[in-house]
Amino acid sequence: PHSKGYISWHQDITYWGLDHGEVCTAWVALSPSTTESGCLRVVPGTHLSEVVPHRDTFSEKNMLSRGQEIAVEVDEDTAVDVELLPGQASIHHVKIFHGSLPNQSDDRRIGFAIRYMTPGVKQAAGIRDSAVLVRGSDHHGNFSLVGQPARSYAPEAIDSHARIQEERRKILMRKL
Repeated sequence: PHSKGYISWHQDITYWGLDHGEVCTAWVALSPSTTESGCLRVVPGTHLSEVVPHRDTFSEKNMLSRGQEIAVEVDEDTAVDVELLPGQASIHHVKIFHGSLPNQSDDRRIGFAIRYMTPGVKQAAGIRDSAVLVRGSDHHGNFSLVGQPARSYAPEAIDSHARIQEERRKILMRKL
């Protein structure tokens, strides 16, 4: 609540270091996501454009890992606020321009992001990431597949999660 933190305009394809756009994100609201609480904002149609240059700002208030932001002019007059109730979800393409303003409400804004991609997508950042195979089979081997833990809080699952988080941190903190 009443945070000064924001998420700058960016494209997930650049942020996550992926090689092409067969990826979408489902953002599930766990609390009200309103304009006042800094809901997701998108610029419709930008998913059809090319990947644009980004720059690192390392801004203290930017909640992205390196303060990444689109390095071209964004027409904010065309932006749409995606307001969601708890349990509702939005789905956006990996190339759409999106971000969020600071939370000015009296409540937290909490969501859960789930990324879906085809097995042919590669980690362009040069670091191997992990994924869970949702269905079908993976004939590409571009990601280390993570299986289901043997049981809740199994030590080997916790260790595996820590390794995955460290590798993901390297992707998010890499220099552009």
